[in-house]
Amino acid sequence: MKLLITASLAALTLVASVRADEVSDNLKTAATAYEAGNYSEALQAVDYAGQLIRQKKAEAVAALLPGGPSGWTAEEAQSEAAAAALMGGMVTAKRTYTRGDSSVTLQIQSDSPLLQTYGMMFSNPALLAGSGAKLESIKGQRVAVTYKAADKAGDIKAVVDNRYVVSIEGSGVTREELTSFMAALDLAKLTKLK
Repeated sequence: MKLLITASLAALTLVASVRADEVSDNLKTAATAYEAGNYSEALQAVDYAGQLIRQKKAEAVAALLPGGPSGWTAEEAQSEAAAAALMGGMVTAKRTYTRGDSSVTLQIQSDSPLLQTYGMMFSNPALLAGSGAKLESIKGQRVAVTYKAADKAGDIKAVVDNRYVVSIEGSGVTREELTSFMAALDLAKLTKLK
């Protein structure tokens, strides 16, 4: 228990500048409670500080979602940060783009339980082939593209820097339009985001 609290405090202290006041205050509360032997209060304070940091990370990821291509309307980017007890503290950012009856949703997840599943799929192309997806490269990033021309619908999945799951789903779009959204994502900035 002591090792868990100490490790959590050390990790959170490194990024405490994210929301200096609330995060720092909760880390101090956790340390004080821990030293007093109040482990429940210490854990609660650490969890709260962690949630604030996850929210800040979600906002940073959402800021990387590109604007819409010419003729498309980009809705406001949305971000969510699940509690550590739910979905492992997954961070999600997404943006929906529309043009008439056409729509595309670009979503980025970090700390996702899906990361391991998609990681296995990309390391074993036979799994991708079985799902109907085609493995290809967009701007040097390996992606799995599933597209049905008759439906004018499809999706793209990618694992970026072994930390992010990128998912793009579109309806009423050409294959080229769908892949253009992946090409518009600034992968270099995403990989720099820790």
